[in-house]
Amino acid sequence: MLRKLLGVAVAAAIAISTAPAVAYGDTPDPEEETAIEDPAVSELEDIRQTAAEEGITLEEATALYGWQDDFAAAANQARDSYPDTYAGAVIAEDGRSAWIAFKGEAPAAMADLTRTVPVPVRVIGGRAYSEEELRQTLKTTHYSILDRPDVATSAGEYDIETGVVTIETQPKEPLTDPAAKERFRARLQPVQAANSAVKVEVKVVDQLELVPEAYIRGGGYLDDDDTICTTAFTVKQGSVRGVATAAHCAGSSTVQYLNHGTSSFNTITRQRRHEGGHGDMAWYSRGSYTAARTFYWNHSKTRYVDDTRWSVQGLAVSNFGRSTGYKGSPKVYRINICVDRLCDMVAMDKHYTKGGDSGGPWFRGNTAYGIHMGWTRIGGKKRSVYSEVRYLPQALDISVFER
Repeated sequence: MLRKLLGVAVAAAIAISTAPAVAYGDTPDPEEETAIEDPAVSELEDIRQTAAEEGITLEEATALYGWQDDFAAAANQARDSYPDTYAGAVIAEDGRSAWIAFKGEAPAAMADLTRTVPVPVRVIGGRAYSEEELRQTLKTTHYSILDRPDVATSAGEYDIETGVVTIETQPKEPLTDPAAKERFRARLQPVQAANSAVKVEVKVVDQLELVPEAYIRGGGYLDDDDTICTTAFTVKQGSVRGVATAAHCAGSSTVQYLNHGTSSFNTITRQRRHEGGHGDMAWYSRGSYTAARTFYWNHSKTRYVDDTRWSVQGLAVSNFGRSTGYKGSPKVYRINICVDRLCDMVAMDKHYTKGGDSGGPWFRGNTAYGIHMGWTRIGGKKRSVYSEVRYLPQALDISVFER
């Protein structure tokens, strides 16, 4: 991908996208569209946006981020092929290397798989735990603490390098005395994880925050009487088509969908919602509109979806929301975090979004990654969070409608 990105840089400056101009709506049958969009052009546009936001040249941004798509593909293949031993993947903070780890011996096939990535990639064997063991330990511990009557809420994350699961808990009754906080923490300290190599740390905090980003005002793209949100991607369930958004945007059984640059609303009906172990997501019918395989990546600009992937720590992922628009520089801080009743969420390196952005797409190039939820405070700072689209089949029995 990196070589191709360099090859299309000049052409991309002239023509960014030839996808249909409406992401979801009263358009001709999308199967009859003859326009072809080069995935490298979409990826380059995201890198150009990253360069502008970070104040670096396009050449510098391409060197730092142009290879990440190849690495994300390799890491996803490793996770899907070796779910019992895959122990995580990380893109280095300097953007010039990465690693993939495994519990026990690393598969021999990883040498060929990582050779496709044009930067140094270490394949690490000998970890005492898999990422799935960390994920399950986090979810089990988090929910057991959250269900206690003396706990207001909790949040958790894990460190794939150290194997430490950290749970932050807010007591229902405020505690100001350090000794009282320690006694409370001691009561919550869970039993040893099933894998003794996984350590669990519980911390008592004064306040945890999880804030959905749906405005209570009129106007916008996905509206009802109380809420405005953004939609993410067109989805499918067998031959049925619809559109996905955040579950907290789906409080009403019917809402009004509005395409960019139009004033004509389409009434769509809620099909199902999920707020729990796989995040915050919902889907609505297509109403009277034709479902296209495209999504808005910027105001009145569309792309096809060609793939869906698991998020990878350190990966640069783009976002579009009706309030903050198009952003290219967010990077993944942690995957599979838990906050209150929601788990399997992705937290970014900082807070990029605002009210009204809820339900919007997280993507890179033509790859779909997530559905925006809002923000939370975890790891000492406010961070935007989203639900992974790869969990749509488990959560809602649907999948992203791809080209």
